Amino acid sequence: MTMRVSAAGAGHRATIDIDLVTVDAEPEAAEVLADAHHAEPQPLIIDEVKVDLIATSAVTDDDLDGLGDKDRLFVAGHRWAFEGAEPSRLTVQGADPVAIRVATPAGLVATKSHAIGYPTSRRRSTKSASDLLDLFRLVDLCNRDSQLSGELRGAPGGIGRIIAEVAQDQVLTNPAAATTKMASASPVPIEVGDVEAVIESFVDELRST
Repeated sequence: MTMRVSAAGAGHRATIDIDLVTVDAEPEAAEVLADAHHAEPQPLIIDEVKVDLIATSAVTDDDLDGLGDKDRLFVAGHRWAFEGAEPSRLTVQGADPVAIRVATPAGLVATKSHAIGYPTSRRRSTKSASDLLDLFRLVDLCNRDSQLSGELRGAPGGIGRIIAEVAQDQVLTNPAAATTKMASASPVPIEVGDVEAVIESFVDELRST
C-alpha cells in the first residue's frame, strides 16, 4: 500500500505491519521466515514489524459457487491480487534494494475492501480508519481515466459488484463519518466533499455495464 501510494507521488500514513499473500505449501511460509529470523511463527514479528501471512490457492468458478459475498471477496480477491502482482524494486534507506512482487492498485482495493466490509472486531477497533483511508487514496490516485474501476469490473467472481456495495455502505451511507475516521489516520487534511465525489464516481463506474 505504501509503495503504490508513494509511486503515485503522494505521501501516506506510516505502515505498522506487512501483509504477505502466499501459495499453500509445506513448510508454511511463516515457519520458513520465523526460522530464518530466529522468531516465533505465531505471531510472526521480525525486527519489531508484525508480518501477516494469507495463504491462497488457485480458484475456479466451481470453488466460488455457493459462497456468500464475504467469503467470495476474500477467496477471489486475494487470489486475484496474488496472481496480478507485479515485479517491483523496493529501496529503503540504509539497506540494499530488494526485488519483490507487489499487488497492483486494483488488487489492493480488492483486499482492502474485504477488510473494510467484513472486519474482525479487533480490526474494526484498531484499523478501520486506516483501511478507509487506504481505499480512498487508492481510488483517488489510481482511478484516472477509470482504469481502476475497469480492472475491477473484469475481476473474477463478480467481486467488482461486492466492492461497490462495500464502498457504498461504508463510505457513501455517511460520508462525513467516514471522512472523520480517515482524517484521524491521514497526515494531510481530507475534505468530505472530495471523499464523497471520488467514491461516488468509483461506485457508479463499478456498477455500470
